[in-house]
Amino acid sequence: MENLIEQLTAKNSEYVHSVTKQLMLLGKSDEEIKEILNEILPKIIEGQKEGILARKLLGAPVEFSTQYKIEDKAEHQEKEKNESPFLMWLDSALLFFGVISVVMGLMGLFQPQASVYGVLTTLASSALAGLVMYWMYKYFYSAQRAQKKGKGFAMLALAMVAWAGVSVLVALLPKSINIVLTPYVTIVLGAAVMGIRFLIQRRFNVQSSMARPTK
Repeated sequence: MENLIEQLTAKNSEYVHSVTKQLMLLGKSDEEIKEILNEILPKIIEGQKEGILARKLLGAPVEFSTQYKIEDKAEHQEKEKNESPFLMWLDSALLFFGVISVVMGLMGLFQPQASVYGVLTTLASSALAGLVMYWMYKYFYSAQRAQKKGKGFAMLALAMVAWAGVSVLVALLPKSINIVLTPYVTIVLGAAVMGIRFLIQRRFNVQSSMARPTK
């Protein structure tokens, strides 16, 4: 690389110096800068032979260096949302389970006579609610929604019927099987499940079924 730098004209040498400075400001390591210079120096020297300045060939130092800017981590994660069907279903199911449990627990505290869900009812309702939310995302919010809406309405109708039917059937089970937990335990369980959901979201960067995709 040193041999190539020695072949530069004064203006092109100044340009390379400015580019190097900009790359350092962007947080590039010495090794990364060397790789970039090794890539552009032959082009600059080739341009010199035809009387073309490096600035005209590659653009201003700031403009040229911007392409090597390290992408913001949050922006990168947003672009890389995980759309795994299982994780998206699990995300919604855990959210519903957590919310329903907290609501049922609060009802049990403040309205002791109120009818509250048993654990199996909450599980079944949450699992089916998560499926409904995933299908809504897949057939109505995703990039291919225009081609899938017809099938989407049929799938959602089927899921809604199954949701209602299973919820009613499970609710009819005896309390010895469909256990009703105490209000405090129910609230703690709901909060713990929402905490688990948060950890899964953070670990796998799951696309929420209830959020429209940005891409």
